[in-house]
Amino acid sequence: MNKKIIIYTIIGLIILALIIAIIISNKQNTETRQNNTEKSIQEQTTDAEALEQGKVNDSEPSINSQGKEEIIDMIKIKVNNSILEVQLEDNEATKSLVEKLKNGDIKVNANEYGGFEKVGILGFSLPRNDTNINTTAGDIVLYQGNQISLFYNSSSWSYTKLGKVQNVSAKELKNILGSGNVTLVLSLN
Repeated sequence: MNKKIIIYTIIGLIILALIIAIIISNKQNTETRQNNTEKSIQEQTTDAEALEQGKVNDSEPSINSQGKEEIIDMIKIKVNNSILEVQLEDNEATKSLVEKLKNGDIKVNANEYGGFEKVGILGFSLPRNDTNINTTAGDIVLYQGNQISLFYNSSSWSYTKLGKVQNVSAKELKNILGSGNVTLVLSLN
């Protein structure tokens, strides 16, 4: 009988030890969750205060509440005292262009070409995924990896599409660009 009592006592102690370990583990998990929640609330409060005080730079991507970097999908082009808003395509060329723009504005001296576009050398190359496309007024494309073209009329060629000018008609765009060469200033804001 003594052996049975010893075995039952050992089993009881093992079960008791397991119960204590589970209780301690649950308590630690609860404390960790509470700490993470408090940190998240503090970070959101700090971000909200910084935004309210104007300390957040809109040209830099921010981290959203899920911890993901927000994508910059719009840029501006200043030309002849007008500012054009450009909706960017989602490709490697535009991602690289945005990274370049984080360092400052990019100025492109664009020449009149063919009666349908203004084209100029960027001064650096961007990744290409050229396809034959039919451009329309407002399309902005990468040509040969190192040139940017802004169309005010249609054409067809092999380009990497960068984006599209928003809220401007073809006629308005042609008037904004005028005749001859222009300076395009690309910026994030």
